[in-house]
Amino acid sequence: MKKEIIQFFKSKTNVIAMLIFPIVLIFVMGKSLDGLMSMDKNIFSGKIIYFNIEDSNGNKNLQPFYDFSVQFQKDTEAEFVENTNPEEAIKLVNKNEAICFINVCKDDIKYFRNENGESTESKVFRNLYTQYMKKYIFIHSTSKFEPQKVPQILNAQNNTQVKSEGISYDEVNSFTYYTFVELTLIILYISTITLTSMYKENTLHKMTRLKTSSIKKINIIISKIALGIFIGIMQIIIIYITSTRLFGVNWGQNVIYIFMVLISFIIFSSVLGISISMIFSEEKTAYTFTNMLIIVMGFLGGSYVPLCLVKSARITSFLCELVPNYWVNTAILGLKYNVDTSYYISAINISLGSAALMIILSRIISKIKEGGSFD
Repeated sequence: MKKEIIQFFKSKTNVIAMLIFPIVLIFVMGKSLDGLMSMDKNIFSGKIIYFNIEDSNGNKNLQPFYDFSVQFQKDTEAEFVENTNPEEAIKLVNKNEAICFINVCKDDIKYFRNENGESTESKVFRNLYTQYMKKYIFIHSTSKFEPQKVPQILNAQNNTQVKSEGISYDEVNSFTYYTFVELTLIILYISTITLTSMYKENTLHKMTRLKTSSIKKINIIISKIALGIFIGIMQIIIIYITSTRLFGVNWGQNVIYIFMVLISFIIFSSVLGISISMIFSEEKTAYTFTNMLIIVMGFLGGSYVPLCLVKSARITSFLCELVPNYWVNTAILGLKYNVDTSYYISAINISLGSAALMIILSRIISKIKEGGSFD
């Protein structure tokens, strides 16, 4: 491990690329794409919400639904269209021609979303509508049993900053966004360091001496992962200090959880380089493949364009969920803005699970295929 760290610092290119360049990248992306991140976009403008009223006589859900729909149309320019044919409305929703279909019954409200993949607009709308109905029911029940508390509740509601899933008045500015997503992008490049380190063992014939000594293969792998973790932690510390002091980025109240997510992703990136080196016999081929993979993963993970644009197209919306850095970036932004802190558990599991799977598969492939760098 000591040898690996010394060799890393001997290369000025490595130090500049892994520790200094990320700061420049964040500054350039944050400054140049500030307009893209802060633009005021109404995702509901021109969208359709189908609804049906089963029975207007004695329907207790009718009034709150009308109140919500009138105000929502006024604020967002969305259109509520009555459709008395539920089957037709559901088909149109499944074709993405409407956000959803709401069937207002006497005792219940049935909400139908796209069965093939719910859109962002639908997720946000459903969350807002659910919150509205919960507040309405709470205030309505309170007015029956404790009417004296209603003015106090309404006053508290007016003084509360409204937040919902995916939306917040605390806007995601470009420097905050690109601090996190470019950090995960540069962490991906740790894979090229561990990959090169694996091939150097072969080039210098050190691997043979290690294999004939008491050192086991698992110790060699651990030393490479340790190198990646060391570099990654240095990246995190440097970016944290720089972003908070120079760019005014607030990492929020869940910094420990953010660090946990990032460290698990560092392990993934380190193992990625090790695994690729065990599969490809030629370093040049492995290096080219790794860099192409990082570019694709960076795009799908939102490192080049905002995640909302990646999710806006059906094919990229599907593909992005296959790469760990998408889940890592989503989790970190969620932790920063306290949107849904449970995402970080999924992100950690995906990173560590993918790392374990890569080690197992690469060992199998390396044994089957002659010429792997590890054997």
